[in-house]
Amino acid sequence: MSIKLPTAILFGIALLLTACPRPRVVPPPSFPPSWETLIRKGDIEHEYWRYPEAEYYYSQAITRAQEFVADDARLARSLRSLSSVISRRGNYATAWAYAEQALGIYRHLFGPESGEVGLTEYVLGSIAAEHGKLREAEHHYTLSLRIMTAAYGPNDVRLVQPMMNLGGLYLLANREREAEHLMRQGITLWERADSREPFNVSRALRQFGTLLLSQQRWDEAEPIVKRSYEIAKQALGDNHPQTAASLSTLATLHLVRGHLEEAEPLSSQVVQMIERSTGPFHLELGAALRSHAEALLRLEHYAHAEQQLRRALVIYEKQTGPSSTDLADTLISLAVAVGEQGRAPDAEALFKRGLTLTETTYGAEHLNFARALSAYAGFLRDLNRTAEADVVAEKAESIRAKSAPGHPTS
Repeated sequence: MSIKLPTAILFGIALLLTACPRPRVVPPPSFPPSWETLIRKGDIEHEYWRYPEAEYYYSQAITRAQEFVADDARLARSLRSLSSVISRRGNYATAWAYAEQALGIYRHLFGPESGEVGLTEYVLGSIAAEHGKLREAEHHYTLSLRIMTAAYGPNDVRLVQPMMNLGGLYLLANREREAEHLMRQGITLWERADSREPFNVSRALRQFGTLLLSQQRWDEAEPIVKRSYEIAKQALGDNHPQTAASLSTLATLHLVRGHLEEAEPLSSQVVQMIERSTGPFHLELGAALRSHAEALLRLEHYAHAEQQLRRALVIYEKQTGPSSTDLADTLISLAVAVGEQGRAPDAEALFKRGLTLTETTYGAEHLNFARALSAYAGFLRDLNRTAEADVVAEKAESIRAKSAPGHPTS
């Protein structure tokens, strides 16, 4: 049975409580956050691609770690994490210096064949890859995989990401069999793992799905790409960057299968998701803008495609510098969009810049250079410059012939 007090009594109690003297509360002493807290916060921001915030926490972690003994492992961890973030923000030289400093500390503490050295070699490979230095990246990924396999054993899940990233480099170099072998190894390790991290599982599946898409093995790619998206959505939520990345790969699947009316809105949704999460100058936003532009080009929405590609161009010029594969690909797509709008001089200037950069970053025998040449040949034919177009198209066909199955590749 509930008891209801009259309003007057309640009001009187309130006045009494207000009139009673309050005890003086002494605030607890303020301590700076611990190194562990700063690293944990930095890792969270890093996972969500919030790089300025991650850089702040990792920098603070370095300051805290410097209070310990010289060459402390916590300092090496802080430097290694900070190097990854700074690289993603476009500062290659500083990122490399921090990672090498971390590598030196780990070698001094644990020896040149320790797992921490292997993990740091992986970070150096990632920094090199992000800035278009693909041979350096391959060297560091390969070294990382060798050291980590010896230190942790061949079935440790920490091997997965070096495997997937090295496989991605093999794919860029037209070494598709090696790429698939490594990526399948990585997926198998995750399948056998006792504890599976949704972020890493989704990412590995997405990378393998991308390989299959590049080989036009769409039926094989579809369940893998969908599984990557479902894992990310269920475990990480709609607002996680990995969910957006997996959705982008799903949009690409629709695109290559010709389902343009499904691909375009998904690609547009990915752009919005990533921009909300990361801001206007993030590398992942550049990739999303390019994917959306590709769908728009297929739909012949050339002006909108140009707008998205110019945004991507600004991002890559700001974040990766003047010589990345992402910048090269963006220039070729932008040239196509501009050419289709009848602005031939502007388009040709973009084609020439893009072709030079594609040959420099990918190599003169790479299939992506052949694709860029084919796009330029089509542009020349539209201008009735048939003789020039034939020469360019023949060069592209020669590259494809060298890359055909059974032909030796370097």
